[in-house]
Amino acid sequence: MLDKLINVESRLLNSLQTNKYTAQFIHDKISGRITLYLILIGFIAFLNELYISIDMIFVQKQTYNELNEGSITEGLKLQKLLINDATFHSKEYINQVDGIIIEEFETWDKFCVKPVHVSQLFVECNVLKNGESLLLHPIKYHIEFSPEEFENEKRVEFGAPLSLLRMKLYHLFKDSDLYNEFVLNVSGKFSISENVEIFNTQNEILPLKYDDIQLCFLKVETNNTIKCNFIL
Repeated sequence: MLDKLINVESRLLNSLQTNKYTAQFIHDKISGRITLYLILIGFIAFLNELYISIDMIFVQKQTYNELNEGSITEGLKLQKLLINDATFHSKEYINQVDGIIIEEFETWDKFCVKPVHVSQLFVECNVLKNGESLLLHPIKYHIEFSPEEFENEKRVEFGAPLSLLRMKLYHLFKDSDLYNEFVLNVSGKFSISENVEIFNTQNEILPLKYDDIQLCFLKVETNNTIKCNFIL
């Protein structure tokens, strides 16, 4: 068994010595073994990270499936749980003995169950009056959320709330020529609370009572295309 391992090692070292990228680090048998050891450790670390990433994708996909397939109230329950239960979040405290700051992380399953914050969206917007569209084609806005815009949220890691999206869409429309054409010349009445109607990816309307809820709990994910109606 030992002879087989030595034989495998010799072949690997020979391969490293003939490779132009690794040959420069090998000057003798010791440096060759060190190089081989570092390569093996790096490969194992890569496989470990790959496994963790794949596992995280499947666990988070399960979370999103539960959010998207259930009612919005399921997302509200999850949001309430994650906001208020400290075991789902890391925490820092100072060691009273040596004064060192220690950080404790949540368990792996609790880390993966959390949805990822929404960083950007595409929103197809229509202008409706008496249920009829006033546009030949919807206008499409690209919405981005910067951390400074939701830094006052209790759990900033869950990103922007619905109210921020509603406000952005309101101002984009109000500053457009369409507003001057359809609103100012007709009624002159247009408000965030009454006239901006937003839908999630399941085409469910997101009423004003959900404005304090962060988007990732409302069946909305980064890079999704959702719909909005400006009601006149």
